[in-house]
Amino acid sequence: MGEWLERNFEKISAVGAIATALAALVALIVVPLQIRSADIIQRDQTAREIYREFLSLTVQKPELASGRYCAMKDENQRIAYEGYVDYLFYTAEQMIESDPEWKGPMASYFNDHLEFICQRANRERFTQSVAAIAAELQSQCSKIESCTFE
Repeated sequence: MGEWLERNFEKISAVGAIATALAALVALIVVPLQIRSADIIQRDQTAREIYREFLSLTVQKPELASGRYCAMKDENQRIAYEGYVDYLFYTAEQMIESDPEWKGPMASYFNDHLEFICQRANRERFTQSVAAIAAELQSQCSKIESCTFE
């Protein structure tokens, strides 16, 4: 056996080198795919957690979810509401980035907040998909009266 190994040492070394090169090549292909897959899974999970928090906030503070911005007379309530709508935009960004199929369901949340969106929403700070929703909603602003606060 030892004699056979000595005679075929170069061939065995060549096969070992080829196997090592193939393993390295496979690693170069597979590892980035695994990392990307893990990143997508993590992003989707994070988006769903953000959505759950949004739903929880909506249940805890239904007065913010009502969307009656112009009826809010208390400054603290308006500040809380603005934060709520900002969180709605953030949630929409995360959900749509995770899965574009969420564009419709997230857009439906915004319909209740037209008063605020027409008064205060700044589309420049949104991602393209959410800015498109805001632009579509703002096209309806001619039907909405401006708020006056005392």
